[in-house]
Amino acid sequence: MKILFLFVTSFLFLSCAKNSGSIESTLPGESDSSSLENLNIQTNSFTEIDSTGVLIFPLEMGQNKRNDNSYGYKEMPENQYWNILFLNSNTNEYHLLTEEKVVVLNYDFNYNAEDGRGKTKNAKHIFYNIRSKDYNKDKMITDDDPVYLYVSDRFGKNFRQISPLDYSLNYWEYIESSNKVIMTLTKDSNRNKLFDEKDEVLTFETVLDEAEKPREVFKPELKEKLKKLYDRDWKNIK
Repeated sequence: MKILFLFVTSFLFLSCAKNSGSIESTLPGESDSSSLENLNIQTNSFTEIDSTGVLIFPLEMGQNKRNDNSYGYKEMPENQYWNILFLNSNTNEYHLLTEEKVVVLNYDFNYNAEDGRGKTKNAKHIFYNIRSKDYNKDKMITDDDPVYLYVSDRFGKNFRQISPLDYSLNYWEYIESSNKVIMTLTKDSNRNKLFDEKDEVLTFETVLDEAEKPREVFKPELKEKLKKLYDRDWKNIK
């Protein structure tokens, strides 16, 4: 009877150990071959940059259901991408925008077009709105995390962040005459790990093709003056 009990116990232990290996996710940097079999890379559409022959393939993520109706990877939010693939159709050379973990919200190489439409006059750069940092430490990159402005050259190389860390991007424009990007950003001024209407909005600038860090445009004394004027003239109006 004791022998039978030990045999059943051992069998159940081994079965549980085997099953737990198929449920536990792999560590960062590791690959689960069974998960990779259920993963489909999606290149549903592409766009040519001007008339260069260079094509942009924004990458979505697709996957097949397992037998237990679970997925090995989380689904991407709609109209967002986990990377971008560049293909030079003249040479058949290709490369990824980055190998870092990012969520690409959108990209823009028509920023210099007249009236916001039509052919770009001089598209030397591509701009990207990207989430790349788990700011609130919830182990996910979500809508609560800051949006950063990134830039690359027109072939998707020299990819780098040009908005300051821990500020969330609201709006930006490229000013051709000064070769500057002017951007408005929300600072988590109350430090509640959110970027909302209760936080301060600041204006920064950076010069493209230079190694300088983005800097705030308006000096502190101007902001203090604006606060006093607003407080004097508008604060008590109901």
